[in-house]
Amino acid sequence: MIEDLLRSVLGLPPGVNKINRDLVVMRQLTMPIVSGIIPWEEEKELELMSLNLDSRMQKKGLDKILVGTIKSIYFEPMVAFAYKDYVKGSREALLYCRTSQKELVFRIKKSVVDVYLNSGQVAVINMQSEMFGLKSKSSLGKVRRYSGDLLSIIVKDKEAGHLFNPLSPHSSVQRAFYLMKKLDAEEQGIFLALGLYELLTRIIVRKKTK
Repeated sequence: MIEDLLRSVLGLPPGVNKINRDLVVMRQLTMPIVSGIIPWEEEKELELMSLNLDSRMQKKGLDKILVGTIKSIYFEPMVAFAYKDYVKGSREALLYCRTSQKELVFRIKKSVVDVYLNSGQVAVINMQSEMFGLKSKSSLGKVRRYSGDLLSIIVKDKEAGHLFNPLSPHSSVQRAFYLMKKLDAEEQGIFLALGLYELLTRIIVRKKTK
C-alpha cells in the first residue's frame, strides 16, 4: 500500500506485484458479467459484436477501475472488460478482456503494449498499432486507417477485415467488425486482440477527454 501511494505521488509506473494484484481485482469485478456472457467461437460470430458498450466506474480501495461489457447487435453481452489508469497524463494502464473462451490482458506502457492470452505473454503492440510475436519477433498484424469511418485490420500481411471507427457517430446496433476472409483459429486470435484493443482504448480515451 505504501509503495502504491509513493508511486502514485511520484508518477511512477506500477511494479509487477501491483499489476498482478489489480488483475485479481479485475477478475473479481468482472466475474458477475462473465457468467452471463454468450458463448461464441466461429469467426463469423465476431460480426455480431457491436459498438455498444455498457460501463461504469467502480472503486476498490483507493483505486478506480472502469468495468463494462461489449454487447452484440442483439444487446447480449459478448465481452467483459476492465480498465485502469496508473499515471495521469501518460499511457500507463491495464486493460483486461474476457470472452466465454479467452482471457486477454493488455499491459499498456509508455511505448509498447504487452499482450497476454490466457495468462501467458504472446505478443507486443508498438506505437504504430502493429503486433509482433513475442518469440518469433515477426509481424502478426496491424491496424491502419482505411477511411474516416473504417479501420483496416491486417492479419499476416493480408487485409482480414474492418473495424468501424468507434469515434464516428453510429447507432446502438452498429456492428463493430466486418470480415473479408475466413480466419483460422490463430488468425482469429490476432484479429480479436487487435480489434478489442483498438475498439476499447479509442472509446475509453474519448470518455476520459470529455
